Amino acid sequence: MRTPDASATTLAKQEQYSDANVSVSPLSLYSTYEQVDVVLRAPHSMPGYHWHGQIEVNIPFGDDVEYMINGEAVVVKAGHIGIFWASVPHRLTDPGNSHNMGIINIPIHLFLSWPLSKELVNQITHGAVLQSEGNALVSEFELARWEQEMRHEKESRKQLATDEICLMLKRVCLDGWSPLMSGRGEGKTLNGVSKHAQFYVSQMLEYIASHHDSALTAKEVADHVGLHMNYAMGIFQRVMQMTIKQYTTAMRINHARALLSDTEKTILDISLTVGFNSSSRFYDTFQVYLGVTPKQYRQLSREDHRWSQQGVSPLQNVEKGACDGTRPVTLTKAGE
Repeated sequence: MRTPDASATTLAKQEQYSDANVSVSPLSLYSTYEQVDVVLRAPHSMPGYHWHGQIEVNIPFGDDVEYMINGEAVVVKAGHIGIFWASVPHRLTDPGNSHNMGIINIPIHLFLSWPLSKELVNQITHGAVLQSEGNALVSEFELARWEQEMRHEKESRKQLATDEICLMLKRVCLDGWSPLMSGRGEGKTLNGVSKHAQFYVSQMLEYIASHHDSALTAKEVADHVGLHMNYAMGIFQRVMQMTIKQYTTAMRINHARALLSDTEKTILDISLTVGFNSSSRFYDTFQVYLGVTPKQYRQLSREDHRWSQQGVSPLQNVEKGACDGTRPVTLTKAGE
């Protein structure tokens, strides 16, 4: 890890796939940009991982497309709708014979405010990649119209396109979806999350993004939004279905995986870059989350990018206590 200009700059820089760009933490990419972005274009393979702060929706036309999402090969079928949180490092590895692909980026706080299935939202915020059960839920014509209307000078036109995109996702909720990649330890889905709670959580996410690389406590996050610490932590967990510590730790591990795959940085350098203050703490946390050491992950990901489908299920083992919210949450560096 936004004004419109800042977002466009971030995405453009990520498209260059340099070592410097992948050093940017996914935690710093929370998006406060209000508008949904829509693009319809031919897909192309990407030489390295990138990430940004929005929920990403991809609809390929003409053929299936393959992604790498943190070491796992994921295939979105032609005409189906793929949905994931793009703060998880990802890259398109094989566009197949697709002649077009709709790419929709939705600000996370807007996505959380929409009247969608709580189970779908829960899975997405925990890092799952979902695919609609049905195909042909949206056409190339509609995507081209949304792209044009999101650039319209009248706000009413932009809002109409935004509402139709929300309705498309509501149709996915009604018709059903299947997970292409499971997230990390999804919690029990809670109903009744209010707009009040969603507003405060969006403010907390923005504050974490702005201060992710400095000493940061749960009390400071709560004070920033003007709430009692216990209440603030409670609504964060209710909306996001994870604690703040789970959120920050998962993002740091995601970042480390991209750096291990795409750069020649030393493991010590990577541990410091992603926010751990010691390589030993990084090793321990990484192995708990993924079942392999950072060195093994680097070797396996470079030998065969589909290795993770052969037995290692990432982010399924969560460190008891440290990540389940039963210990006091203190958001300094991840290793502190």
